[in-house]
Amino acid sequence: MTRLDPEQEVRKALDDLHASYLKGNEYDEGDPIFYRITYRLEEKFGLTREEAARLHRKYHEEHPRRVSEGFCENCNRVVGIIPVIYGIQESDMANMKKAEAEGRLIIGDMKSVSEGRKVAMFGCKVCRGMLPKYGTL
Repeated sequence: MTRLDPEQEVRKALDDLHASYLKGNEYDEGDPIFYRITYRLEEKFGLTREEAARLHRKYHEEHPRRVSEGFCENCNRVVGIIPVIYGIQESDMANMKKAEAEGRLIIGDMKSVSEGRKVAMFGCKVCRGMLPKYGTL
């Protein structure tokens, strides 16, 4: 069996990770998925976070990231949609609050999550309103 050179191994790993995480929806690599793929790359090859992020960004020079869009009733137009994250661990809270302030995600209210009640998985990047028609938990 032929061994791939290190650059080809990283490229193949990135192809495989994207196929796995995006599961055929190449239009939805938002920041949480980008960070998960970078983390897996870091873990698989023993890279630093910065090295893995650099290689992942380089990969996207040839394969641009796409982020989902949807129609927001509040804004009355097509907008970028961002994930709503529920149940954040205290150790991750600082990073999640920073990401929320940058408009990359919405921290969902855990009080709204209860048995039998559906909560939105995505929100509007513009007005931060919930968009349950694009998926619920």
